[in-house]
Amino acid sequence: MPSTRLARASVLGIVTVAGLLLTGCAGGQSTAEACAIVQTTMEKAQEDLSESVASFGNDPAAGADAVDELAASFSGANDKISNTEVKKSTDAAEKALDAFAGEMRTAADDPANVDSEALTDALEGIETTFADVQSACVA
Repeated sequence: MPSTRLARASVLGIVTVAGLLLTGCAGGQSTAEACAIVQTTMEKAQEDLSESVASFGNDPAAGADAVDELAASFSGANDKISNTEVKKSTDAAEKALDAFAGEMRTAADDPANVDSEALTDALEGIETTFADVQSACVA
């Protein structure tokens, strides 16, 4: 009898796991759905980023504030991504945007000692990771 209970428990376990896997597949986020979430945010991010960088010379604090808001907005969109392939690239883009926001804040706090190399590196990180997000969404 114990082997019969073990067999039933195994079958029930397998059925339960299979059901969960099927549920995960049916409810999983497609690449298209994930990309639709970030597409509008990325377009706005690129636009806002250009404006923030351009206005930084006139008003460093406002430029840094705009990049902080942009990073928060992108983070909110990224929280909605569950597709693993897209999530890898959006997580990297979020980190790059946060790093750039930090560099912008540092530069705004001490405009006389701006580390232009750090800002350039952070901006290149954004360009690279945003390109990776676009590649993940085209694939």
